[in-house]
Amino acid sequence: MASNPFLGVWQRRSIQFDQGPVETGQSVLWIQAETDFADVRSAPFAGRLTPERYRGMDWRSRFDADLLGFAGTFSWSEIPPTCTWHHCLALTPRQWPDTSNYHWLGSDEFLEQGTCEDDEGGLHPFVEHWYRLHPDPAQVWRLDRGEHQGQALRMGNWAVLVHQWHDSLTAAPLDGETFRAFSATAWEYRQGTWQALFGTEANLGIPPQWTPLDLDDPLGPWRLDCSVPANRSLELN
Repeated sequence: MASNPFLGVWQRRSIQFDQGPVETGQSVLWIQAETDFADVRSAPFAGRLTPERYRGMDWRSRFDADLLGFAGTFSWSEIPPTCTWHHCLALTPRQWPDTSNYHWLGSDEFLEQGTCEDDEGGLHPFVEHWYRLHPDPAQVWRLDRGEHQGQALRMGNWAVLVHQWHDSLTAAPLDGETFRAFSATAWEYRQGTWQALFGTEANLGIPPQWTPLDLDDPLGPWRLDCSVPANRSLELN
């Protein structure tokens, strides 16, 4: 099988629903390895996301909430040109495969075209415009420590850490499922240190303050799943 053409660090330029206004206000960082990925987005609303608040959202707001942070595995095909993100870790319990079409605009730029369902079953087409910040394979870490599950990807000067755990004090049922405590953060290495860009720390639970430095701790809980030569995966300049 050909190498995954989506390898790299990606940012979203825009998203557009129903051929309406082009939205550019939300920050998104997606890191893609050969099969694993991690994605985190800035919250378009203020305050904590609770199960009660989630139930009261309209379909468009729930679309944003479902995708504030997630990680898992990725598959793609050339004919037909489709991409599928398999959600293994996610802020909300709606962990469903997310399939869209794609159209390349250049070697580092493409359009993702999919649909979102509203509360009445109506489908709303959307288009996301993505561009690649950095190519090359990513390093992938996993956290598997009882109730704590996580996936982290690092490439160049960027990293995304996604962490999900069960907290009996804060977890609450949501349509028969558990709304787990969750954390997802995008990081960039600049001015000699790792700096948090945006994430979901205002949501349920109080997570351990994992940073990309914890990934390299041989005594820590994160375990490197696959690696590439450091001079390709890390720039840190």
